[in-house]
Amino acid sequence: MSPPLERDAITISSLQGVLIALAMLVILATWIFAGYQLRQNREQVLDEHKVILQNLSLVVSENINQVLDRTEAFKTLVRLQLSRGELPAAGPLATLMATDPVFTRMTVYSRNGRVLNSTSATNLPGLQQGWQASLSHQRTWPINILPSEALGKSWSVPLAMPINTQGRPDCCLLVLEMDLGYLLNLYQNLQLGRETSIHVLTAQGAELLRAERGGLVTGRSAFDNTVLLKSRLNQGTTRDLHTDNQRYYLGHFAKLERAPLVIAVRQSESEALAGYHRQRNKFLVSVVIITLIAAGGLLWLLRMMHVREVQLRELQQSEQRNMKLLARLRREHEDSVKAASRDHLTGLYNRRLFTELGHSHLAGSKRQGRFAAVCFIDLDRFKAINDTLGHKVGDNLLQEVARRLTDNLRESDIVSRFGGDEFVVMLTAVKQQADVEQKVQRLVDVLAAPYPELEAGGLATSPSIGVAMAPRDGMDIETLIKHADIAMYRAKRGGRAQFRLFDSQDAAHEVSTEELQALIPKAIERGEFQLHFQPRLFLRGYETGGFEALVRWESPQQGLLMPAVFLPLVEQQQLMPALGYQLLRQLAQQLRQWADQGLDILPVALNLSASQINDPTLPGQLRMLIEEYRLTPGWLELEIGDQDLQHLVDQAIRQLRLVSELGVGLVMDDFGSSEEGLQRVSRLPFNCIKLSPALIQHIRNSFDDNVLLSATISVARKMRLRVVAKGVETPDQLVYLKLAGCDEAQGFLFSRAVEEAEVRDYLQTPKRKVKL
Repeated sequence: MSPPLERDAITISSLQGVLIALAMLVILATWIFAGYQLRQNREQVLDEHKVILQNLSLVVSENINQVLDRTEAFKTLVRLQLSRGELPAAGPLATLMATDPVFTRMTVYSRNGRVLNSTSATNLPGLQQGWQASLSHQRTWPINILPSEALGKSWSVPLAMPINTQGRPDCCLLVLEMDLGYLLNLYQNLQLGRETSIHVLTAQGAELLRAERGGLVTGRSAFDNTVLLKSRLNQGTTRDLHTDNQRYYLGHFAKLERAPLVIAVRQSESEALAGYHRQRNKFLVSVVIITLIAAGGLLWLLRMMHVREVQLRELQQSEQRNMKLLARLRREHEDSVKAASRDHLTGLYNRRLFTELGHSHLAGSKRQGRFAAVCFIDLDRFKAINDTLGHKVGDNLLQEVARRLTDNLRESDIVSRFGGDEFVVMLTAVKQQADVEQKVQRLVDVLAAPYPELEAGGLATSPSIGVAMAPRDGMDIETLIKHADIAMYRAKRGGRAQFRLFDSQDAAHEVSTEELQALIPKAIERGEFQLHFQPRLFLRGYETGGFEALVRWESPQQGLLMPAVFLPLVEQQQLMPALGYQLLRQLAQQLRQWADQGLDILPVALNLSASQINDPTLPGQLRMLIEEYRLTPGWLELEIGDQDLQHLVDQAIRQLRLVSELGVGLVMDDFGSSEEGLQRVSRLPFNCIKLSPALIQHIRNSFDDNVLLSATISVARKMRLRVVAKGVETPDQLVYLKLAGCDEAQGFLFSRAVEEAEVRDYLQTPKRKVKL
């Protein structure tokens, strides 16, 4: 076996490799994320600039379209004059031209290119050769563009529009010279950027003019506009290469519908990404710093781990020298523990080891949904045998009893001797109560048989056995032993060779009734009665649905007393209304405390006795508590036993209706304990029923085990009543109830009644784990 310190050193070395791999993955993931983020940011910046260029191109296009719309006025005036048989008069045209800042000159030409009239004071030559061929390629536009050479090297853009009159198609050609420089000067105040420009192109690809940050420029274009002009789209985005500086430019173009013109706006990618590059550099510096910090931290951690590993290796030799000493000490300790945990006479477990093993087996039984039973065995007439026949015979009898117990029980069962003639046995993994009764009866028969092998032949004795079952009679081993002891005395009083199961009434008889009756009034005054809370779970999802408040008496003289011990005495002294009101106030205080702590409040049910139900002050008490502690009425539920309903007077029924009208829930408890349950629940404002434990205690693992229970749940659901099962102790019961349509369940399978501190855990994490 390797020493523990050596295993620690190996673990540290493995951890170093894991840390290095993890750190590299984190750093790699950081850089991958950084690259992805930078790429996303770059695309976002480019998209934003594309939108800006698109908007600018559309604005310029719209302005030029508005200018082109003004040509209609000139065209209409010329057509009107020609329709009268007159040549276009220069005077009215010049007057109209003078008011227009965009058009510099208007000329009317004949079909062969001869000047008919013009707003210019100088004589103009006719159109140069080639103008007709140019117009023939522009028939799809209402406004055509003449080549500047047709007018003799003009710096304006000549717009040509055929004039048609009645009987004389294509009689004339109206030419307006548009000053693009004026239009583009309007955009000089825009912050175009150092490498941003606006281009005006013809449909044939010639660049008429462009506006840059430095001003207006004419001449050769540095971009290839072929793809742009061949596009069938009226507008679109481009990415062009500048032939001079070899940079790529983002662009957006828009084609005009009325004239063969194209407006293009371009900006270099480097200029568009300038701000992005600055942010990218800052981001990369941050990532580098984070990477260096992570690497430095990893190196420091690895160094510290290396120092620790060296120290462990230095201690390894010393550890190995101590291993033999530790092994010897362990053997000696095991021998001493064995001697201390065994009864020296019978070899059985003693009280201490039985208690330890009992705790462990109880936890396992709860997880498996099985019962466990503690049997307290006392030999009848043992003292007389020991006194008359001698201690040797008595010791032999005890050894033979131990052997018979061991031979007739399973290896999983726990057999112990507490001292004298008292033996305690735990039966583990019991499926049902009938199995316990059968096994205990066999033990009675075996131990009551004669003991012919002893020196005094024919010697016989008999056992008195008390049985307490978990979880019904207790959740811890000490309580089960105590209750089994009480049941044993009851069996001894009933005669020899008998066994008795623990009954809660047995515990009540162990305490003096007169003494308790004297203590109860003062206990109510001092507030010794406290509430414990047993959770209810929804069967769908296993979330906490609420709690039942159960009263406990923390008596300074008697300790913790259960309700079966003191409640009948409280009723006899007619103190139940006073105790009930005290518990209602205590519950209201607790609900307000949870609400002030910010917890989500779940409904809490409190049992009412018959005397409380008939108390005419009950509705007023509830209303006062709700107002005093600012409670939501739905937080409170009152449980009324099925057996108590048959004693209700009409006044009590009216009071229950008043309670229901307050918003407080009403629950019929122990439903199914009488035949009139369904009839009563239909007459009163109940919104929930709690099934009697007697209906589910015999459920095994078959859905057909209890037809009556299935029918009861079905009828209750049709009456729109919530169905709660209490006393659930086994997985078989839970599965059956879930299949039968039961809404909620409570019982030892989930939890015992807990104190207020544990309730907060249920409120904070209502989702619970249930092991089947």
